[in-house]
Amino acid sequence: MTTVLFVPGFREDKKSRNYTAMIDAIEKAGYNVVFADIKWKRTTIKDWTAQLDLIYKEYNPNDTILAGFSFGAMTVFTVAAKQNPSELWLFSLSPYFKEDIESDDMQDVWLKNIGKNRTTAFSELHFSKMAKSIRCKTLIFVGQMELDMWPDMKNRTNEAKRIIENSHLSIIADTGHDVADSKYIDALVNVLS
Repeated sequence: MTTVLFVPGFREDKKSRNYTAMIDAIEKAGYNVVFADIKWKRTTIKDWTAQLDLIYKEYNPNDTILAGFSFGAMTVFTVAAKQNPSELWLFSLSPYFKEDIESDDMQDVWLKNIGKNRTTAFSELHFSKMAKSIRCKTLIFVGQMELDMWPDMKNRTNEAKRIIENSHLSIIADTGHDVADSKYIDALVNVLS
């Protein structure tokens, strides 16, 4: 059975939102789900990827899907760029790569909110270079309300779809930045069926 290693959003754990509904839907589609409890406090994406690497090495990449939400999507993307899984599922991929941070769309308040160390670590991630090393099937999901609200999210999503070979983009109507939203879950189920 294929295993889905799922990384939640920043500062989140399994109880932060209804991740159980998403996990149940994935399991009902025939997958085994492992929820990766990431230690977010006083850490950067370098630490998050190291934590995920420890879990990922216990699984055969040919039978493993890396899935993540928001900063969790950045985390699984970064790990997948080093060692491709069987598939990559990106839910609301956060726009905090080097290209995003240097963009006019990036708001200073967002960078201040995540802190200097995280911003520095994110600045070392070149999305376009990393994306070219992704060879596995990649599912990209994003809520329409996210695209309408944040131009940088729209740019990152479109760039991901354009650069990552074998990628499929699902834009979910009337949905914001919430992977546990029933419309978000329905969109995933529709793609998996």
